[in-house]
Amino acid sequence: MIATTHDEAVRGETVHSMVEAELAAAEACALALRRFEGQPAAKELRRIQQEHREAANELRVHESESRASRKSGTWNKLARTISNLAYRLSNTAALRSLCRAEDECFRLYKDAVFEKEVPIECQALIWSTLLPRLEAHRSSLQRLQGAS
Repeated sequence: MIATTHDEAVRGETVHSMVEAELAAAEACALALRRFEGQPAAKELRRIQQEHREAANELRVHESESRASRKSGTWNKLARTISNLAYRLSNTAALRSLCRAEDECFRLYKDAVFEKEVPIECQALIWSTLLPRLEAHRSSLQRLQGAS
């Protein structure tokens, strides 16, 4: 029984970290949008932001009840700090900060698919939907960085 409680705690922490990272990436998109408002890149950034919100919602299904009510304070604060600094610097810096948020999501997903505590349904979601979506985001951001 202790192992089950421990496994649930690990699962809750892992999934919650992924939810927080997705919310931070959505926040980084929102802040990058301030730099790109009225430019063609804004449409792509809005799409990426929406997909991060959707991913957070999809992951919440797998979050343990004890973790579900917790807020994403740490990740959002970090994303806000990085993105606010990037906003003051340049469009390129804003995109780089968003790329860092994407990279963090990617790292968490790669780790989660090999953790036995992560539900198989969540691992399937990561493999089939979330990782390919992140790859598409990375490609879009590389293209936007080349254009700015």
